[in-house]
Amino acid sequence: MPLLTFPIGAHELALTVLLGPSRPVTAAYVTSGRPVPAVWAAGVLDTGTNITCVARPGLRRLGLVPTRRSRSQTASGRVAVRLFRVSLTIPPAGNAPGASLTFPDLEVMELPQPLSGAEVLIGMDVLLGCKLLLDGPARQFALEF
Repeated sequence: MPLLTFPIGAHELALTVLLGPSRPVTAAYVTSGRPVPAVWAAGVLDTGTNITCVARPGLRRLGLVPTRRSRSQTASGRVAVRLFRVSLTIPPAGNAPGASLTFPDLEVMELPQPLSGAEVLIGMDVLLGCKLLLDGPARQFALEF
C-alpha cells in the first residue's frame, strides 16, 4: 500500500493539497479542449469535522458553483453552508515522486469563516479512506492508502 509521510508542523498535521473540479466537470473541460483549473492549497487534518471544508477563495478560483445548501453544526452554533463537488489530491511531501491520494468526486463544505494558515480542513470523509499513522516523538505523520 502506498504511504505518504509528512513532518508535523507547528502543532498541526499540515500538508499541501491540489483542488480541482470533480471528475464529471473535469471530463467536460477536457472534451471541450479547455484547460482544467487547479488550485494548490494549504491543508490541515481535522478529525473533528466529518466533511472536508474549503475556504471560499479556493472555490472561487476553481469557478465552481454550489451543488446544494445545508446546515452545519459548528462550535458557534448551527450555520447555513454551501456544498460543492471537487477533486482533492494529496501528493507526496515536497512534490517528491510517488503515488498521490486522490478523491476525484468529493463533496466539500465551504468554510463559513476564514482560517489562519489553512485553506482546507481535511475531514473524516477523507481520513476514513486511508490509514492515519501518527508518530509524535519523530514529529511526523503518514497516510497509508
